[in-house]
Amino acid sequence: MSVSEQIIKSGIKHVLESQPKNTCVMLDDNGKEVNITKDMVVNVCHQLLRQCRNVKN
Repeated sequence: MSVSEQIIKSGIKHVLESQPKNTCVMLDDNGKEVNITKDMVVNVCHQLLRQCRNVKN
């Protein structure tokens, strides 16, 4: 069950009190949850670093 489904079913207080999980999600253009992976984070960091280098030059 997704986080948004948990909130709808049991209320936000109950969801926030549940056991922590090592997952992170974002919503796509259609509102579906997509797991954020380590590779995604590394890719974005590299993109930001390239942009910062371009601004500096």
